[in-house]
Amino acid sequence: MISIGSPVWLIPAVFVAVVGVLVVWNAAGKGRASDQVRRLAGMFKVFALFLLAVCLIEPVWSGVHPRPHSNLFLVLTDTSQSHTRWSKEDSNDATLEADFKQALQPTPESWLDRLGQDFEVHQFAFDRRVRTVREFDDLTWTGEASALGAALQSVGSRFEERHVGGIVLLSDGNATDLSADNLSETLGENVKLPPLYPVQFDVKSSLPDIAIVSVSVSETPFEDAPVSLQCDVRIHDLSMQKVSSSDLLVECCLVDSDGKTVKTERQAIGDPDATLPFRFQFRPIKTGVAFYRLQVTPLELGGETDTPLPESTLANNSRIVKVNRGSEKHRILYVCGRPNWEFKFLRRSVEEDDQIDLVGMIRVAKREAKFDFRGRDGQSSNSLFRGFKAETDEETEKYDEPVIVRLNTKDADELRAGFPKDPKGLFGFDALILDDVEAEFFNRDQLTLIEKFVSERGGGLLMLGGAECFHTGGYEKTPVADALPVYLDRAQFPESSARLTLDLTREGWLQPWVRLRPTEADEHDRLKTMPAFQTLNPTQGIKPGASVMSTVSDANGESWPALVTQSYGRGRSGAMLVGDLWRWQVTRSEEQPEDLPKAWRQTLRWLIADVQQRVGVEMTTASDVAPEAVRVNVRVVNEEFLPLDNAQVQIRMSGPVTLTETEAQLDDSTRSEPSAETVASDGIVLNAEASLEEPGVYTAVFVPKEAGAWTVEAEVATGEGEKLAADKAGWIYEPQVEEFQRPGINDALLTKLAEQTGGEMVDAEDLDDFVSKLQSKPMPVVEAWTMPLWDQPLVFLIVLCSLVGEWGLRRANGLP
Repeated sequence: MISIGSPVWLIPAVFVAVVGVLVVWNAAGKGRASDQVRRLAGMFKVFALFLLAVCLIEPVWSGVHPRPHSNLFLVLTDTSQSHTRWSKEDSNDATLEADFKQALQPTPESWLDRLGQDFEVHQFAFDRRVRTVREFDDLTWTGEASALGAALQSVGSRFEERHVGGIVLLSDGNATDLSADNLSETLGENVKLPPLYPVQFDVKSSLPDIAIVSVSVSETPFEDAPVSLQCDVRIHDLSMQKVSSSDLLVECCLVDSDGKTVKTERQAIGDPDATLPFRFQFRPIKTGVAFYRLQVTPLELGGETDTPLPESTLANNSRIVKVNRGSEKHRILYVCGRPNWEFKFLRRSVEEDDQIDLVGMIRVAKREAKFDFRGRDGQSSNSLFRGFKAETDEETEKYDEPVIVRLNTKDADELRAGFPKDPKGLFGFDALILDDVEAEFFNRDQLTLIEKFVSERGGGLLMLGGAECFHTGGYEKTPVADALPVYLDRAQFPESSARLTLDLTREGWLQPWVRLRPTEADEHDRLKTMPAFQTLNPTQGIKPGASVMSTVSDANGESWPALVTQSYGRGRSGAMLVGDLWRWQVTRSEEQPEDLPKAWRQTLRWLIADVQQRVGVEMTTASDVAPEAVRVNVRVVNEEFLPLDNAQVQIRMSGPVTLTETEAQLDDSTRSEPSAETVASDGIVLNAEASLEEPGVYTAVFVPKEAGAWTVEAEVATGEGEKLAADKAGWIYEPQVEEFQRPGINDALLTKLAEQTGGEMVDAEDLDDFVSKLQSKPMPVVEAWTMPLWDQPLVFLIVLCSLVGEWGLRRANGLP
């Protein structure tokens, strides 16, 4: 900005300039030289007079610049491993690490030295954590993760009250805790960053790359595929290979923790920059938490053997996958009003199932009136039970009590008094099946208990279509009716109930636990060969939110619901309205598969899926502690499944397992030892503390120091000293998955960071010019500077040169 120092001299200066121009111009018209020479000489003198006139008003050139060493400038360098992998396009030896070292070379006249002349420079390096650096010469690029978001948050909060002019960022942008899509959510609105200046290097991978970009695992009650795994593999720059993409394929292997190959799939590569989906369906042999490794390899088709292709890095070619099938059996209570074939086939179907424990409670005789004594000499005991054991008549079932047979109970006292009368007895089961038993079999409190079993405990309830269930069993206007997915109003029976054919609805086709065949065509063939049923509890009233999975049709083509399900409270309930499914098995020919046992197993797995246990482990990230930290939440409930507050919870962390060696080969030296934790011989033990936000929840935070698969086991003891069944969970820490996710530099993230903070991208070759231009950029602390025009030697030199040039031109051309 230019200002006038002596405004009073403005009019005299204008007068001098005008008069001088007129006099000089008039004198320039005289003489014997040419017009061009005379005018040029006059212009030299006019220009000199004009500068002298301007100096009379004392013009002052003023502005602001950063006050030396009053502003801070931060240099943030990423030291993660990914900078050692990607090579320059014109050299296979030069990596981004080498470019960083060259840019950070502490030589005189370097951009770092010039930056330190005007600013107070603070140097930092980060990978998993940010740290102060004195000299960049000592840096090693060995970090397992690139926590760029946490590093920016850390330096932003640390220097929030200081005057920071900007941050020079040296990173490839492949952050493990930050992406261009969740930038605002990760950094947060409370952290205000100074202008960010990412340094841009001309680096590109010289080789193609194959990477696993996503893995999803789902466990379903579908018996043929209880575990479904999908793996998406991205192909990057395969066009750089000289061979045709039609001669290339990608092999994906699934390996278990023992090193055995579970499945292998191959897909041909059509598009050199495509994403290939791989799908695996398998049934784990072992229960509990299991880990698998996915490994992908690009291959070139050859003669006898296929040759693996070279890649930019192999760090993104594998992933660890967790599968949790549970180690405890789910107990299901089956209550039936009379012996029937349904229980026979249901029990056979789960005899060898390692996840289901079926407990039977079968009534073989109803209770009779107290005054109707059948014994001799006044005996009231039921003769059906005399003679089996040496029991007295007082201990033998009487005629005024129902005769109940208990099967597969855990001890001699379980269900001895009949159906449970309190939550302690019933809530120990995960699901309840009612078959051909009327509502009068239960008292009012027991009916309410069944409803709470579903809504509060989160159990599963399935009512079968026996003759004394639903409406005919008198369940309308009872609490059980509230939990069922159908209304129990009286419905009209089918005109011809002797032949009822079953079919699946649209919802049934979409549920894998309802289907029994791998393809739609096979499923249609199965439905055509199914026998006709004859027993049905008809209903037309389906509750809102319920789903009809299958229907039956009578001879006139009228359709009736056969299997209806719904979610109710914390649990789920189902209504199997067909009462003679056993016909499905007895009419089967030897050539046909055993569909009824498979259908029962899948239905029972659906019934117990996601049922809450007394101890449950949940894993969440604890980014507020550290980017790699995990928070373990253990939810504990009492016998009535209410939050338990006075428990002692210990969490045992075992691992890590990398699956390159088995768990038996690991020793204590390979396990991390965080502070404030007790290291046991078989893992790390954490003492969980009660949560202040939610009752019955106990939390602990674990920060791993090594990558791999971790097993988490929660051991709980109540205030009375009772030890509850432990719950296990799995957790995988693989920072290299995000670290090596994309080859090269993530320009999108770096550019967005610069734009949102008011900075700009800086080319590595222009760092010197960038430091020079910082004098003209806005800074927190600045100072004013002034420069009078008359005091500048350049102005005096220009006036002198103009006058000397005019004099020399006149003398050379013979002018006076």
